[in-house]
Amino acid sequence: MGLGLVVAVMAMCVGHAPAQESATKPAIRVGVYDSRGIAIAWARSAEFSQGMMKLRADFEQAKAQGDTAQARKLETQGQAMQVRMHLRGFSTAGAGDLLAKVADRLPAVAREAGVALIVSKWELPYKDPAVEVIDVTVPVAKLFAPDEQTLKILSELAAQQPVPLDELSLDPND
Repeated sequence: MGLGLVVAVMAMCVGHAPAQESATKPAIRVGVYDSRGIAIAWARSAEFSQGMMKLRADFEQAKAQGDTAQARKLETQGQAMQVRMHLRGFSTAGAGDLLAKVADRLPAVAREAGVALIVSKWELPYKDPAVEVIDVTVPVAKLFAPDEQTLKILSELAAQQPVPLDELSLDPND
């Protein structure tokens, strides 16, 4: 009878060991960003502004020189840029190419947040309950050196639901 009790206690201890181990095992931590915030930070950055000024100057120069083909090409490029920025800033369109501009600094953001990877919150259709999601929108957006007004916009962004992609116009004049 005593041996049966010892075996039963050992079985209970062994049976509980994995549960205790999984309870203390850290969850997978994933950093997520709101692509709208990244788009807003990029669109309000000095680098974007300089790029837009150059595009505008090149367009004006092409027009002044009578190079209508180049002027049309630059106008189309600007319009496409506008549509992409609207899709990103108001909806859930990806920001991967924007993040490529700061890719060398993303590992530091991940380390600081304690996350194993960083993905768009809109591209996370499922997560296991063991996965802990950490919002890194602001730290990632800060890589674009936002001013105080941009940071204020970002702080208010979470309260706004994105516009569904199929509800946004693809017409650059809208």
